[in-house]
Amino acid sequence: MSLKRDTLYTFLTQAPTLVLYFVASTLMTRILGDEGRGAFALLQNQVSFMVLVMGFGLGFGSTYFTAKDHGDPTRIVRICASLLLINMVLVPATFLLVFGHAHLRNVFIPAKATHWAYLAYLVLTVILTQLTSFISSILLGLKKFRALNQMSIAGAALNAVAFLVLYLVRGHIAPERVLPWVLGILLGITLIIALLWVAIYVRMVGIPPVPTWDMTLIRPVFTFVMISYLGNFIHLINYRFDVWVVGSYAGTAQLGLYTVAVSLGQMFFYIPDPFAKVIQPYLFGEMSPALLAKFKFIMRLSCTTVAILAACLGLAAPWLVPGLFGSVFRDSISALWWLLPGIIFVCASKLLGLLVIQGNMIRFNLYGAAAAAVVTIGLDFLLVPRWGITGAAVASSLAYLTNLVVQGAVVRNRLKISLHDMFILHLSDFARLRQLAQERLAITRGN
Repeated sequence: MSLKRDTLYTFLTQAPTLVLYFVASTLMTRILGDEGRGAFALLQNQVSFMVLVMGFGLGFGSTYFTAKDHGDPTRIVRICASLLLINMVLVPATFLLVFGHAHLRNVFIPAKATHWAYLAYLVLTVILTQLTSFISSILLGLKKFRALNQMSIAGAALNAVAFLVLYLVRGHIAPERVLPWVLGILLGITLIIALLWVAIYVRMVGIPPVPTWDMTLIRPVFTFVMISYLGNFIHLINYRFDVWVVGSYAGTAQLGLYTVAVSLGQMFFYIPDPFAKVIQPYLFGEMSPALLAKFKFIMRLSCTTVAILAACLGLAAPWLVPGLFGSVFRDSISALWWLLPGIIFVCASKLLGLLVIQGNMIRFNLYGAAAAAVVTIGLDFLLVPRWGITGAAVASSLAYLTNLVVQGAVVRNRLKISLHDMFILHLSDFARLRQLAQERLAITRGN
């Protein structure tokens, strides 16, 4: 399948995916309320942190080396299997340490989530998430976009249906049982998705996941991914540090309000992320003027779409937020307004960073992430005590802008690639989109 068709199908997939995840997020917030949403955010923070730390950047490495090895993922499959075995010991041990140490538990775990069942939720969610990440990354390296897009919609649909059912029966659930029900449903969905990914892996890849401890195979992979791993680790600080600061300075209820603003903004990540997946394996080959032109088209399509939708959300927020989540979440609106520019910056940097990697300048992604982390940490401690969740939103947007500026400087000055034609759709792009849509309709009618 060609790059332009992969791009079109992926773009069309995002509309139902975005709507379904929006429905699921809205229903979950209505079910949990502000306090419950804050506690949920703290738990999910631990999941994101552990998935990243214990993944060692192997998701990115799986795609890169599968594409580089001419579609043979044998080496990566064996390395991923080894890491999963190690993490089946390390992940439970780490969470046992956190739950067993009073000071660590008070810092990282909500007061209402100290039961052993929450420990089981965290351990199982991290392991299953890593499993699905490794499989999807390998399929991405193999350019199996149809399976990736289908699973994207399937995951969103499962979330929407499950939380619709829970919303309808919420009146029969005791308030103290609401958070466990939400987490139980999410764990069930994660398990179903993992089983589906395993079935797809068996059918499309079929390589036995035999672990390897051969350092001649492992060392080159981890040497390459370490810079990306460190960059992603610092990005996690940019994305999640504000959650810890808001929770510490403003309390769980304010964190729940802030999480709603963040969740609404981060829904737009479903637009650039699939585009990044489509272009990524192509960029890991040789760059050509034709490929650069296609990359710029994808970049313009993603950035323009995100900017328009973000503007619409900002205008509708005074009516949309209280209408969907309840009047208690009205204070989320100002945080959302200040966060939306940063969301646009992030969506642009998700694609621009791939161009930096293709130009063998991956270290500058690390520098940009580090500069953004300094801005995040400094401004969070300065602004959150004064302005609350609005201060956290301002700090995040400025940090995201910092990272984008560093990437843009590298692309323009080091790679000698112009930036002026990367962000806004041209009139000719609409003709290209129309042509792609017509080709798709012709294929559909032919079938």
